[in-house]
Amino acid sequence: MLRVGINLFWLAFMVDGGMSLVDELSGGVSRLSLLRSVMGFLVLLASLVLAGVIVFTPRAPKRVLLPLIGFLWWSGPGVAFPLGVFGASSPGVWVALAQLLLGMGVFMVCGERARLPFAVHSERKAFSWRHSLVFAPVVFFGALVFATISVCAGLVTEIEQYSGGYIRVRPDGIYLLERRFELGLQEVRLTGMIHVAEQEFYSGILSDSDPELPSVVLVEGVTDHRGLLSRGGLRFTRLAKLLNVASQDESSFAEDVAKGMDRENPGERSISQDSEVSPADPQNPPVAIGVIDFRHADVDVESFHPSTIAFLVTIVGLLQSEDPKQILHALIDPASPLRDGEAQSQVMNDILHARNQTLVAEIQLSLKTYRRIIVPWGAMHLRDVEAWLRTQNFVQSGEVERKALAFW
Repeated sequence: MLRVGINLFWLAFMVDGGMSLVDELSGGVSRLSLLRSVMGFLVLLASLVLAGVIVFTPRAPKRVLLPLIGFLWWSGPGVAFPLGVFGASSPGVWVALAQLLLGMGVFMVCGERARLPFAVHSERKAFSWRHSLVFAPVVFFGALVFATISVCAGLVTEIEQYSGGYIRVRPDGIYLLERRFELGLQEVRLTGMIHVAEQEFYSGILSDSDPELPSVVLVEGVTDHRGLLSRGGLRFTRLAKLLNVASQDESSFAEDVAKGMDRENPGERSISQDSEVSPADPQNPPVAIGVIDFRHADVDVESFHPSTIAFLVTIVGLLQSEDPKQILHALIDPASPLRDGEAQSQVMNDILHARNQTLVAEIQLSLKTYRRIIVPWGAMHLRDVEAWLRTQNFVQSGEVERKALAFW
């Protein structure tokens, strides 16, 4: 019975690999797609059963089962790490081909000239405590590793999908994208930003801007003219120091923005700016960056709903608090604005969707004057802005990837 099950498992492994290869070569839209998914699920389920068999009985041929099970867990729960994460070309084709080659290799090394080529070790005991104590930790650790990779990959996928691909998580760090869109002679650059990053990331935002091309930078940053947010606003200096990186508010990009905003709108300030910037000095005016203009394209806190303001005040307190107990209390307190489920949609509408509408209006206005519009905004904002650009017949003309945070 065990020999029949193992041979059927190998056969299903090969069929699954063949179906996957045909489906991948056809672009994943063939009639095999659904059948392939069902077969893949059944083979993966069988691998879990046979992993238990390996732990239970010494008679199971480990040279046959362990490579096949390991491959299935790697390509399934392990999402073929790191092929997919590193952006390998056509990873599905290569994984399916590797599955077929592995199955053939196992047959050539371990198979016999018989109707059922893979035999079991019938001379061994059906059960052994010593055997189980050795292989149970091995199988459990392997399953735990691939399950962990699967969960992490799922989170990464959610982040990338929610950001429209402007955030990419790789094994070596977090990358942000800049996408460039053109319509006739005009260009719009959507540049994903993050509050804390490597200093080199910020220095590259405006580095290749042509000073001969009339351009405008639409600056992000919610203002707080009435001082509705306590403690000086949102500041990420402490987080930046903890991660040993730079805060956007203390970066070279922020310096360029400050100079440009002083030139265009003296006295204009954002609540996201960490350092104090002096008003423009008539005796020593800031140096213009080519012909790049800067325009504030965000809203003021006053436009937010009271529940959103309460939410932001709590976040400000958490970012600046030095008392771990206070932070924990704010996170678990049922009365905390962070736990107000009914207000969550209002908060998202204020800090994301409403601001996106303001940004789109500023882009429309800027298109009447400038050839190039640079939009260095938080990556989560750019998916909706890109969707609007495409409705206006803008076509993507390029893409730049910048490393924001290194894992090591």
